[in-house]
Amino acid sequence: MTRKKAHIISHSHWDREWFLPLESLRFKLVTLMDEVEGLLDMEAGFNHFHMDGQMIMLEDYLAVKPAKREKMKQLVADGKLRIGPWYMLQDAFLTSGEANIRNLQYGLEMAKEFGHVEKIGYFPDTFGLYGQVPQLMSQAGFDTVVFGRGVNPTGFNNQVFDSAFASKYSEMFWESPDGSKVLGILLANWYSNGNEIPVEKEEAKVFWDKKLADVERFASTDEWLFMNGCDHQPVQTDLAEALEVAKELYPDVDFIHSHFERYQDAVKQSLEPEKLQTVYGELTSQQSDGWSTLANTASSRIYLKQANEKMERLLERLAEPISVIASDAGVPYPHEYLAFAWKLLMENQIHDSITACSLDEVHREMEVRFEKVEQVTMSLISNAARKLTEQITIAETGIPITIFHAGGVEIAKTIEIELETDEIHFSEMHFEQIPDELAKLPAQTFRLETSEGVEIPVVVEPLGIHFNYDLPERKFRDSYFARKYKLTFIVENLPAVGYETLYAHAISEVEPEVEPSSALTMENRFLKVEVAANGTYTLFDKMSGIEARGLGAYEDVGDIGNEYMFKEAGDKLRVDTLQSKPEMSVLREDKLGKTIIIRHEIEIPESASAAAFAEEKRRLVWHPERQSPRSEKRIILKVATELTLNKHDKQLAVRVKIVNNADDHRFRVLFPTGVTCETHQAGSVFEVTTRPNKQAKEWTNPTSDNRKQAFVTSGNVLIATHGLPEYEVSENGDKLELTLLRAVSEIGDWGDFPAYEAECHREITADFYVFLTDGSKAINSELPAEVNALLAPVYAMQHKPSNKAKTLPENQNFAKWKAANGLVFSTFKLAKDNKRIVRFYQTATEPTILQTIHTWGKSTILEETSIGQEKTFTVRPNEIITLKGV
Repeated sequence: MTRKKAHIISHSHWDREWFLPLESLRFKLVTLMDEVEGLLDMEAGFNHFHMDGQMIMLEDYLAVKPAKREKMKQLVADGKLRIGPWYMLQDAFLTSGEANIRNLQYGLEMAKEFGHVEKIGYFPDTFGLYGQVPQLMSQAGFDTVVFGRGVNPTGFNNQVFDSAFASKYSEMFWESPDGSKVLGILLANWYSNGNEIPVEKEEAKVFWDKKLADVERFASTDEWLFMNGCDHQPVQTDLAEALEVAKELYPDVDFIHSHFERYQDAVKQSLEPEKLQTVYGELTSQQSDGWSTLANTASSRIYLKQANEKMERLLERLAEPISVIASDAGVPYPHEYLAFAWKLLMENQIHDSITACSLDEVHREMEVRFEKVEQVTMSLISNAARKLTEQITIAETGIPITIFHAGGVEIAKTIEIELETDEIHFSEMHFEQIPDELAKLPAQTFRLETSEGVEIPVVVEPLGIHFNYDLPERKFRDSYFARKYKLTFIVENLPAVGYETLYAHAISEVEPEVEPSSALTMENRFLKVEVAANGTYTLFDKMSGIEARGLGAYEDVGDIGNEYMFKEAGDKLRVDTLQSKPEMSVLREDKLGKTIIIRHEIEIPESASAAAFAEEKRRLVWHPERQSPRSEKRIILKVATELTLNKHDKQLAVRVKIVNNADDHRFRVLFPTGVTCETHQAGSVFEVTTRPNKQAKEWTNPTSDNRKQAFVTSGNVLIATHGLPEYEVSENGDKLELTLLRAVSEIGDWGDFPAYEAECHREITADFYVFLTDGSKAINSELPAEVNALLAPVYAMQHKPSNKAKTLPENQNFAKWKAANGLVFSTFKLAKDNKRIVRFYQTATEPTILQTIHTWGKSTILEETSIGQEKTFTVRPNEIITLKGV
């Protein structure tokens, strides 16, 4: 008979910002780390401390005490301080696949600088886990994952329930859609099950009798895990004494002050694999009552989700690819600056930050960080673009404009650029005289051509005379005034990854303004759109013959939940726009296309019933049990919807502007899908996942909200979005609901923590696209790749005069590959050794072929090494494939 071994792991789960802002918690972190250092140095029997799997915790400490760096390195080298592998503990579903990879790359890089990394996939409090975790961990060389959520249900204050388990044991195998498999260790009794161990014998006996029994019930081996810590928990300074007491009380149990690598090795040696179940794909507490999945963090403070996705796409689809292109032209690749930008963004991607379930102070600081990330990223983009445009060979006539794009497939896009002409610099004339001099110039417009001389339709809007300046490399700021124009045009076949140069020619004829028609219809060669009197719209796809009617109605419902979870108000009062009569008109109609605007004024309750809801919050009533009705007082919610269909669009573009002046409510847009079905598909992290519309039998929550990335499709409707991650599909699949706004007033159910700014009293602008398709075929089609390209930003730059040698062609496409349907482009960047990296993920259910012109080696997500020199690759279903230049 083997002896029971109790592995006690000292830690503190460090939410960097949450119920206190960053600097308040950093003060506690410094105190914690100073005490940890003293214990590891001086206390016999206190051998290890786990740094919560995230390097930012150590980085934050050293920001205050930089002189401690060498001491921390010594503790790591001695095996006492256990660090890594992540840079920070992210939210899995609200961060992109590439963001998850950068998080691991930068975390491992930093940990290696300190001498050792704890090689275990650590997800203690991630709000559900995407299905590709085992594949990512396997590619990183990890074979074990520890996680707290996704399999077993949790309740108030993270209380763990022992019903509806997907696995009988806390140990299980977890398999990704591609077949990658890791050992999964569920924190079945949470990451605080060994917290505050008593020293006094009688109290210790009561404590250990319960704790040992709790762990034994779920453990498949005699290696038992006890997590000695909790959220922001001070280190237990008398732990060594407490463990001596435990050894005395339970002589048949070995109490070990342990660490995760020791624990996982012991578990693997003791496993009986045939006893374990295998769980598959994403873990979102599907087999639970549905009340504590934390899924509605996807809609809390929606403006933060929008800002995060915008920054991810700027980094992934512009900053990194354009930096690769510029490196070909002799511009050093900005490894350090890109890392700086990514890490700054990751400060906002921590699981209590991007989920928006923290105090108002926390989220105000996040908005500033997002602004800083944008400043850094746009500086990287504009610098690389400027260096490139200086070297592009250009025609002798016309104003050259270069468009940069890295969406992965060739695509038609509508482009806007502000063009300057007739510059007069301060060095040429006294600045007070320049505006008057420019005003004397005759009116002009522009003709736009490709480098081959093919004319492109363009809409020109004069913007007047503006001040601007250049920043020469070797001189002081060069100020000037110029005439400015906004040019809007469509480029039909932007290169998949590269650039295209166009020419604007000034002409004296000014086109007369075209009076838009009053018809509330739009049509091009792909789609026809008709708007009904209530503001809903009908789409007809001319290519497929598919039609969807009654799209785009709005529904407002009371929300007496919190930043974590939605709970409908007790009176079930819902307000929709199906019987409304909004004001509608044609906003623009020109040679490029048409925009119709729909203005709703929706009468809704101003809030939840003030007295009843305040009392429920004061008494900490758990959200499933709340019953407050909505207020009888009404206000007007103004909603403006812009429908745009341009000449080459295969989808309807929708922009919704909501001026939110109400509290305690959720606002959604509704899409009848035209078809009943049992499942739907949604974009997720490196996959398109198929989800059942009907929840498991244990599910009692009336709602079944889900999280997505990029798009969701059910029936005949596909919705692609910018930063709108929450949706719901009806049980029979005939209705898809997209959340545009959720307004609540408190953090959550574990205490009375007001967060009034989560009511989102601001203008929210939501952008999405509506496609018509056979949604059941999305995973085996070009749709995921096309949506990926549609959502990618473009960058247009007007050339400035330069004496640099013109060595680059006018147009370049760096996508020297041909990918079969199902492969989705993910990244184009340089590895640390300056070798090119290109990554795809497979969404098709059968192997497909990836053909390239250049020779590549197959690498992993860590991009450190590669195998082989090939031009053709067979990509397995759901495989994440990384190619590295040789």
